[in-house]
Amino acid sequence: MREKRRLIAGVFCLVLALSGLGLVGRAQPPAPLSAEEIEQASRVNNVVRRAIEQARPAVVLIFVAKQAETGLLPEEVRGVGSGCLIDARGYVITNNHVVADTKAGEVEVILSDRRRFTATEILLDPDTDLAVVRIDPKGQELPAARFGDSDRLQVGDTVLAIGSPFGLEQTVTSGIVSYRGRQTGILGNWGFEDFIQTDAPINRGNSGGPLINLYGEVVGINSNILSPTGVSAGFGFAVPGNRAQEVARQLIENKQVKRGYLGIRMIGLDDLRKVPAERLAALLKNQALLEGIKRIPETVQGVLVDEVLADSPALKAGLKAGDVILSIDEQAMGDSKAVRDYIAARPPESQRSFRLWRDGKEETVTISLGDRAAARAEESERLAQRQRAAPEEDQSSGGLRRPAPAASAKLGIRAGPLTPELAEKYGYPKDTTGIVIDEVQPGSLAAQIPLKERDIILSIDGQKIESVRQLKKIIDEADLEKNALKMEIRNSEGTAVRIIKRGPD
Repeated sequence: MREKRRLIAGVFCLVLALSGLGLVGRAQPPAPLSAEEIEQASRVNNVVRRAIEQARPAVVLIFVAKQAETGLLPEEVRGVGSGCLIDARGYVITNNHVVADTKAGEVEVILSDRRRFTATEILLDPDTDLAVVRIDPKGQELPAARFGDSDRLQVGDTVLAIGSPFGLEQTVTSGIVSYRGRQTGILGNWGFEDFIQTDAPINRGNSGGPLINLYGEVVGINSNILSPTGVSAGFGFAVPGNRAQEVARQLIENKQVKRGYLGIRMIGLDDLRKVPAERLAALLKNQALLEGIKRIPETVQGVLVDEVLADSPALKAGLKAGDVILSIDEQAMGDSKAVRDYIAARPPESQRSFRLWRDGKEETVTISLGDRAAARAEESERLAQRQRAAPEEDQSSGGLRRPAPAASAKLGIRAGPLTPELAEKYGYPKDTTGIVIDEVQPGSLAAQIPLKERDIILSIDGQKIESVRQLKKIIDEADLEKNALKMEIRNSEGTAVRIIKRGPD
């Protein structure tokens, strides 16, 4: 036994000695890349470099400096965004939220070669969160980006984002197309959302910059992110390049984007048929339709009219809740987005033929479209008048009458107490309490979170919310640049937590 132990000890010492000499347990060095592998890697690098070289000269920094009455004395408010030269005459495309509420003289455009220009004109389209800023080149040559066909993008395609995150000019980040046609609710009820989702990091200051493919072509305009912290969490959204080109063309030629308007709320039948029966009430505005939906044959494919708005072209033409839109101008309509996009692409006052399923049979009606921009302005004015006329809260009603919704400008919502009547209408139990959101302003902090209409605000940082005044006080006193608030909400999908913090500009 003693000899055996000596033998084991000797072997162990020998292994230690050999290890010290590097003869045992030493990893073999990896083989160097082959000439073919080096060539392949170089090709990949060259493709990316060339794409950046193609697009970068047209990418600009947009600097906004304006005076705002924030206290006893005027204060200069500064903002940074990105943009992209799309026309050698001096037209730059960017986001609406980058330059909205500014004057031309407050916006400075800085080119990649450091040339600086003051904007001479600002043209806005809040429905897509796009804007065109014009500069005067004064005879100087300007680069212009090339656009690719964004309809040809596929999930998994490599894309690059170029812009000025946190003011860091000409920053390039990379990722892939994660999803096409994403709708986030950030642009509100009037917005057109068909976002390209990407995991290419996009942060504050990237807004308005281009998303490019590996050919150096612009396929999107970076717009916003979804993040609980206000910095990139891998969920960035860009307006498709094809839509951006059409919006820019109309803004340049007509100074505005003309869109048709119908005036209905609608839901695709396919979507409705996938919703459990117990959740239908929370989804529909018109509760009288609950039974009628069951009588629509499965063979009928189209879009259900949930509500016809007052003074709308749809109302004037006799459209009514419960109608199913089968086709427009003989083009089948499979979902609400198809109807919305088709109508918006047609000019106001144009005549359109609607084939409907109504009361168990098909009918055809002709509708003269309205002007979407005019309808939006009228609704905004009505809401503003109601807000000015109504007190923030009415304590004299004893809870029998619902106070008029009050606004939180900092958050970007209008909200009011949830009454038993509203709870029943929205599909909640009658004893549900809280503050219910009536409106989310497009492009607001609430829209970025996102919060949505009919969301019930239950608590903030564990504190139960029992009045609009309490909600406003908490939000107004919070420093959302430094600290995040944890808001608990409830909606038709259950309860969830939303993080409230300033997002990218």
